[in-house]
Amino acid sequence: MRKSLLVFLALALALGVQAKEWQWGKPTWNVANGRVYEDVFEVNADGIILTYPNPGKYILTGMNVLSVSYNLYVDDATEPIELYASAPRQTTEVSFNYDWVEGHSYRIETTGAALCQLNLATFKTDTLSLNKTDSYTLSFTIKGPDVVDVINVEGTMALSIVDQMATPTFSLIDVPSICEKLGINSIDEAELYGLNPNGSSNIFFFDPRFDFWRDADGGLTVWGGGAGGGVYDVLGHNPYPAVYSIKLNETCDSVFYYFYDYWRDYDPDEPSEVPGSGTGAKRRAPATSYHNVVWDWEWVDEAGQPQVTQRMRSYRVDEGEDYKGGFAIRKDKKVVFINATLHFVSQEAYAQYQETPVETIEAAPVAADGIYSLSGVPQATLKKGLNIVRKGGEVKTVLVP
Repeated sequence: MRKSLLVFLALALALGVQAKEWQWGKPTWNVANGRVYEDVFEVNADGIILTYPNPGKYILTGMNVLSVSYNLYVDDATEPIELYASAPRQTTEVSFNYDWVEGHSYRIETTGAALCQLNLATFKTDTLSLNKTDSYTLSFTIKGPDVVDVINVEGTMALSIVDQMATPTFSLIDVPSICEKLGINSIDEAELYGLNPNGSSNIFFFDPRFDFWRDADGGLTVWGGGAGGGVYDVLGHNPYPAVYSIKLNETCDSVFYYFYDYWRDYDPDEPSEVPGSGTGAKRRAPATSYHNVVWDWEWVDEAGQPQVTQRMRSYRVDEGEDYKGGFAIRKDKKVVFINATLHFVSQEAYAQYQETPVETIEAAPVAADGIYSLSGVPQATLKKGLNIVRKGGEVKTVLVP
């Protein structure tokens, strides 16, 4: 009897919840219209939130999601960016989590709102209430720091580079000049950020879980594609396929370029078609190329006999394409931007690019502004092998026999 009574009460409570209808009411913004922020960190600290009042006291459950569609206008743009924002489950506080960029003005215009419920039976979302008539607007500006310098560097790569670690591709950065312009004595005094494709700052590029890997659109991702270790929480989605990495080292004196590649023994029975992104839940993922090439890998066995093993190399960059990566080095109200470009070219074009002569000298001291190893590590003197020498604004390769 007691069990039947508890079941009856539970059913009555559920029916009571369902009997109530959601009422929209007039929501409020958490910030004043026209607000001017000093920097993006101030924006992110407050958040941009539109809170609905829920005048009907509708009881939200963990299956309910409040979603808002909106148009975002950047500066004087007449064409909007169409986006969606949502509230955490069981709340009515809709957060507009966009990657805001300093030095721009924004205008948000909501175009609709919906109260949805997750349907565990169909694995779809049911719309419980829809509001397409009311619209709410918010405008604000983000000032940001003074740009004291913009450094542009580039690297050229091709499939000719079989071992990217043994033959690194990199650009040297003039750190003393950066420190002087930021008014600091050491780069350790500055704050370092990677830049998202739209120019917004992202500290997670320096996180070892990501190691500066980017997808086809230049967004942050991971090399292996796994969403473990908190990666999903950072990205807000499963990581998209890694295509390339443009990496600023810890001392900020070198930018290194890498492209995703994966070697394995060739299996002639392996399917030749590799599925790409673009279906189902992945429809918003960037379009990614999938390339495979079979190499004749020559080697010598323990008996000194030459052997050939066929190996498959998989990669995702496209010949003739440029891939971008940027960084911001900040101190107080000043910032230096580093814009890096990876040119991925054909092996023929790379061979021509590599025709730059290598200077061979005796192992004697030379006057130079900077001497570096092939990995970009500063050296006091020339060492045996290849050295990178910066002198008078020029960079050349020097071979010490």
